[in-house]
Amino acid sequence: MRNLGILILMLFFAGCSFRPDVPDIDTNFKANDENFQIQDKWWHDYNDEHLNALVQEALQKNSDLKIAYLNLEKARLSLEISKADLLPSLDIKGDATRSRTSGETNTKQDNIKYDSFSLSGVLSYEIDLWGRVRNSIASNQALLRANEYDLNTSRLSIVVSVIDSYFSLIALKMQEAVYIDTLKSYTDTMNYRKKQLEAGSITKSVYLQSQTLVQSAQIDLNKIQKSIVQASNALAILTNKTNDEILYSLIDVADTLPYVPEVKANISSDILLKRSDVASAYERLLSSNALVGVARAAYFPTLSLTGVFGFSSDALDSLFVQNANMWSIGGSMVQNVFDYSKRANNVELAQLSQSINAINYEKTIKTALSEVRIALNDRKTAIEILKQTKELLNSQQEIFELINAQYDAGYITHLELLDAKRNLLNAKLNAIGANLNLNNSVTQVYRAFGGGFSK
Repeated sequence: MRNLGILILMLFFAGCSFRPDVPDIDTNFKANDENFQIQDKWWHDYNDEHLNALVQEALQKNSDLKIAYLNLEKARLSLEISKADLLPSLDIKGDATRSRTSGETNTKQDNIKYDSFSLSGVLSYEIDLWGRVRNSIASNQALLRANEYDLNTSRLSIVVSVIDSYFSLIALKMQEAVYIDTLKSYTDTMNYRKKQLEAGSITKSVYLQSQTLVQSAQIDLNKIQKSIVQASNALAILTNKTNDEILYSLIDVADTLPYVPEVKANISSDILLKRSDVASAYERLLSSNALVGVARAAYFPTLSLTGVFGFSSDALDSLFVQNANMWSIGGSMVQNVFDYSKRANNVELAQLSQSINAINYEKTIKTALSEVRIALNDRKTAIEILKQTKELLNSQQEIFELINAQYDAGYITHLELLDAKRNLLNAKLNAIGANLNLNNSVTQVYRAFGGGFSK
């Protein structure tokens, strides 16, 4: 009866855990009932095959993504290692010795030579009375989930970087086309003014003004072409192109910025469940919370069981006879009495880590909600800016046509005509920039809403 009571008591303690409650973090906010669904390959919404191919290439080859995957594998192996502590370990031990005793001891016996052979299996098992092993496993399980979410966050970040770089490269190519066309127009005008100067119908200053416009446009074109090479190389690195492609090639892109998909998104009640960074921060909080239980368990004794079964003999040929078998079973309990506050400091360190992760989790939530609001507002603003920029471009085009006609009729000066040309060029470039801004703002909405992630 007493043995039964001891067994029940041991089972009770084996279910103990000194893991504290998880800190309470405020996750409440006002939301609407509309749910914004994003497909896993949401970049296909742009309907651009060049973009789809580049994103696929980046997901397969990007170096940062490979590192995130390797970190995930490390977390997976750490979990398997911690799980092994729940199971008994079995070792095989073999000994073979030849000894000779001394004849000059107080026994006054002659020298004796003898052999000793043994082969045994040693079974060891630590009973997890205080939840140290279970909490260690729980911590590693949480870290594994956190690394899975980190992999998704890295994946989303790389996709967004590829898309932003791709759109920027297209916008630069569009600006290059505008400058090439403008430079041709300016050059034609300069050549015409040169003929007028030679004919004596204009002053030299008018010709020099036309020449200055050509030179300025040529400088701007060179700057744009420099930026194109830089943007192409940045995209080549993201997609892990070959060394020769980075050195000698430019990334193929569409001629114009792609169709901007319509995104009907509002702040939904489940937005935090769509963010892999929020999920990762929470799992790291759970991991540090479990480690507090591990640190607290060190205050209590460890109970280990050991069993040995094998054979022992003075002669090798009789090692495995029935009479040579031997076995033993025993238990040990170890309690640390004095450790110079090592356990207390470890508990405090674990609690501080938990506090840090709790603050980080709260910060991640607030950052996520802020990014959602900013992304939605930026998209709304970008739509209005593009509309206004297009209207401004149309107005500048009309102004230029009117001023050009007035100059031909001799009503205005050449400087006024040059100003109209510069204003029209700037309006064209601003329209490209506004279109790029709208594309980027939509991409940021996809990112803020988790890029298809769902916990």
